[in-house]
Amino acid sequence: MNETTGMEQAMLAQDSWVLALEGIFALVIGFLILFWPAMSLVTLTLFVGAFALVSGIFSLVGALKAKKGNRGLEILHGVAGIIFGCIIFAWPIATTVMLLWFVMAWLVVSGIFRIVAGFSLPKGDMSKGLVILNGFLALIIGILLIALPPGEGLLTTAILIGFYGIFGGITLIMLSFMSKSVQSQMGA
Repeated sequence: MNETTGMEQAMLAQDSWVLALEGIFALVIGFLILFWPAMSLVTLTLFVGAFALVSGIFSLVGALKAKKGNRGLEILHGVAGIIFGCIIFAWPIATTVMLLWFVMAWLVVSGIFRIVAGFSLPKGDMSKGLVILNGFLALIIGILLIALPPGEGLLTTAILIGFYGIFGGITLIMLSFMSKSVQSQMGA
């Protein structure tokens, strides 16, 4: 196995545009939440639901091209995001009350999936650190939200989610550039 083949397998088999689009979406949601943290809670709930749903869809799209070792993990990650997103859209007012718990669960689950995926990548893969960083960001924000007293930290919740959107989006966009570089090397 040459170095390029190992790197290709390690890119979670997502096309660079899928990673870039997910990253841009995360950035937009993150900035919207940071610029208007006091927006109505239902609107914030819908933003979170949209991000979880789109993230899940992108993970499933990436799973279509994933190697067998990464495919199951990407499918689980995608299905979890879609389920969380659909639940939020189906009952936006009821889930607004549960917003903190849904966000915590989604961030923790998403973070764990990405960390596991990152550690399963080969040592020489340049994307390994970014995938793990993205997972740890989600996991740390989820744990910080768990530590907040219920009902007291809604503004803090919004700000933490906004920061996760921005920093998570940046890491996904960086991964898309790495993926595009590997794909162009393989085509050459």
